[in-house]
Amino acid sequence: MTKEAFNEIALVCAEERPDLVPAFAELGAAVWPKFIGGDAAIASHWDSLFSGALRRHQFLILGPDGHGAERVLATSNSVPFHWPDLDDETTLPDDGWDAVLARGVEGAASGQRPNALCALAVVVTPKVRGSDLAERLIENMKKSARDAGLDALVAPVRPTRKSAYPLASFADYIGWTTPDGAPFDPWMRKHWQLGARPVKIAPRSMRVGASLEQWTVWTGLRFPVSGPYHVEGGLAPLMADRETDIGLYEEPNIWMRHRLEGAGR
Repeated sequence: MTKEAFNEIALVCAEERPDLVPAFAELGAAVWPKFIGGDAAIASHWDSLFSGALRRHQFLILGPDGHGAERVLATSNSVPFHWPDLDDETTLPDDGWDAVLARGVEGAASGQRPNALCALAVVVTPKVRGSDLAERLIENMKKSARDAGLDALVAPVRPTRKSAYPLASFADYIGWTTPDGAPFDPWMRKHWQLGARPVKIAPRSMRVGASLEQWTVWTGLRFPVSGPYHVEGGLAPLMADRETDIGLYEEPNIWMRHRLEGAGR
C-alpha cells in the first residue's frame, strides 16, 4: 500500500459501524490457529463484545481497496474490567485472556464499574504487515482507556514467534533479548517499544479442551499414544489422553502493562 493510501485510512468502532462486525471474525480466521476457536471463553463471551457499551472498544481500520470501495485492514479488541488492586500486579489472573474476557463481559452485564482496560487482540491483514497499523491500534487503546477514565491498560500478550521454538520453555523464551536489550519476540517487542513492560506469566491464559477427533480436524495430526504433541501455531504442547479421548491445550501468555500518561501510572 502506498504512502498516499495510508493517508486515507479511517479508524472506526463497532458501535459506529455495526455492519462491519463480521470482519472481525473473517480477519481473525486468516491469522489465528484454527484450534483457538475452541476456547470455552470465546464460545461463551466473544459475541458479547459486539453488543451494548462494549462495542465502543472494538475498532477497525479501513482503507481503500483500489476500486473505489473500502476494505478492513486491521482490527483490535479490548474489554474494560474491574481489577481489584491496581497496585498489586501479581493479582492479574493466571487464567489471563480467558479470565479477563469473562470478567469484563460479566461485569458489563451486571453494571460493575471497571477501572482498567485489557487488550485482547490486534489483527492486521497479511497484505499490509510491516505497516504501523498495529502501533496505531495499541495507541488507540491507550486513548480509549484515558477517555473512559480508566487507570490501567494491560495485555496478556501472545508471543507470536514462540511456536517456532517448541523446545524452549515459555519462561526462557520470553526472557530472550536482542543485542540492544529489547525483547526477542516481535509482538512483545512491539508492546515494549510503545511503553509496556512485562509483569508476570499467565500460565493458563487460553484453554482448549476437545476430543482427539476434533484436534485432528484442527491440526491434521493423529494421536496414536497419550502424551504431549506440538501443534502448528501452539505456544505449549497439546496433551493427548487416549483413555479419555481428550486433548487439552493450555496456552501461556505474558502479562504486560502499558503506562497511561495522565492516569498517574
